[in-house]
Amino acid sequence: MQQFKNLREMMAAYSDENVCREYMEQMRWGNNPTCPFCGMNKPYRLKNGKTFRCKDKECKKDFTVTVGTIFENSKVKLSVWMAAMYLITGHKKGVSSLQLSRDLGITQKTAWFVLHRVRLLMNDPEPDVPLDNIVEVDETYVGGKFENMNRKRLKHHRET
Repeated sequence: MQQFKNLREMMAAYSDENVCREYMEQMRWGNNPTCPFCGMNKPYRLKNGKTFRCKDKECKKDFTVTVGTIFENSKVKLSVWMAAMYLITGHKKGVSSLQLSRDLGITQKTAWFVLHRVRLLMNDPEPDVPLDNIVEVDETYVGGKFENMNRKRLKHHRET
């Protein structure tokens, strides 16, 4: 994946819908497109260039690279999605739908839709699974003297 220094570089690289689609196909399937419905990896591309059709006699379904992703059933251009993901992940404290709409030149309602889909993608699927192996944490202090604890914590600590 390319590393961009700023939004302008990213937009120059992914301003064309076909380039975005090719990038997504490469990231998702590599050189072997796979039917998301039956799992067969020998579909063929239709004339429009972006739709595939499964060769399986029982399946024969049409699909695009966006099926089964956050981009599915969205009228928002892939180039807008790419820019939105760059902006959302680049802000340390998040970004509002109003700011995203101003930055991308889309309506606030569309920005809200995009923002929620990207947040859904970034959500932790298994929050109850404990971390294992090596875990790195930034800007954390663990420890301290017992005499510096408040009374409640000290009482709770002595009970355990």
